[in-house]
Amino acid sequence: MKKRIILLCFCFFFVLIAFKQVVISEEKTVEFYLVTKDSSYVAGEPMELRFDMDKKVEDLELFLIHSYSKTVLHPEFENDKAVFKIPELFSKKTGIVSWYLIYESTQKLKGEFRILPNDRTPTRIENYLGPRTILTGNDHFTMLVVVPTDNYDNPKSENSKVEIKYQFLNSITTITKQTKDFIVWKNIYAPTKSGKLLVSSRCDSTTTKEIETEIYPSIATDFKIDYSRNHEFADGNQITTLFTSVITDKYNNIVSDGTFVSFHITTSEDMVLKSYGTTINGIAKGQILHPDHVETYKIKGYVTGMAESNSILIDYKPIIKSFDIKLINDNRTIVVGPIKSFMQQLVSDGIKVVVNIYHKDKLIKTLQEDTSKGIATFTISSEFYKENSYQFEITTLGITQKTEIIKYELNK
Repeated sequence: MKKRIILLCFCFFFVLIAFKQVVISEEKTVEFYLVTKDSSYVAGEPMELRFDMDKKVEDLELFLIHSYSKTVLHPEFENDKAVFKIPELFSKKTGIVSWYLIYESTQKLKGEFRILPNDRTPTRIENYLGPRTILTGNDHFTMLVVVPTDNYDNPKSENSKVEIKYQFLNSITTITKQTKDFIVWKNIYAPTKSGKLLVSSRCDSTTTKEIETEIYPSIATDFKIDYSRNHEFADGNQITTLFTSVITDKYNNIVSDGTFVSFHITTSEDMVLKSYGTTINGIAKGQILHPDHVETYKIKGYVTGMAESNSILIDYKPIIKSFDIKLINDNRTIVVGPIKSFMQQLVSDGIKVVVNIYHKDKLIKTLQEDTSKGIATFTISSEFYKENSYQFEITTLGITQKTEIIKYELNK
């Protein structure tokens, strides 16, 4: 009897174990099936994935991977089907979405679907044009890049048609291109005339505003210079005006206003002076002061690194042949002048007069004064000049005159 009881207990135990294994086996063999057949969707429209299963389970999740983000979804159950609704954050952005069905921390199914641009929404266009300033000639161009998108800012489908228009002077050009890698681009080469280039684009029924590129003249070509003046005398007072011919580029466009021109002036003593000007309507002007002595200027103009002019010579004649010198106050005061110009008028105030003082052919001192009312006055003070004789060499307006040796009584 005891043996039978023990045997029955063992049998019962084995039955329990077998039953548990069957239950566990049943739980592990729950099957899931993807009901949704769509492999692509249009951006902005409702999206969902439906799964069927052998029996209703609770611990079910859907893991989504999108280029925009990642997330985990929990299902809603409809008629024993698990329904996962794709969030709006994902559904508005194009691209490939990978999904993984997870049950009790185990991957059961996986797959992917594609979200396509929504061509039924109004098209938007992003335009990029640059550079916005170029030079004339086929060596220079501006590039237009067009990015058409749907209403959710997704690039339009590949090979979408984009119409590009650009206008210059009386010419309007229209071309049609198809998107590749989400964009359309076009190099627009500069014409040979300067002016304003207007560019626009169109995709579907959407047209952009016009964008401008300014086409400036190309680099300057060689030019000519000339001069004008009131008179030809070296009076140290009047102005000589230098001016260029109309400076153009190789396509005969007048160079841009403000083009910098430098005038290089070489004197007869090989000193270099400079004057500058900027162009207005292609012409630049510079000014130089007349020298105060006989002189010949050699002048040439330059647009630095681009162009140069011819050389011209300008001669300046003397305005005096001689001038008066008076010694007064026991020869201690030297009065130079009144100095008269080419029409016997007094020279302008500020003319430089230089006196070199010599003693026994040795230069002792150099004095300088400016004229006032045609006269310059010098004082030879006995306190500083104590020798008994001096000779004076006086120069003004390029003319030099020398006095005889002047005797002085020494203070005792």
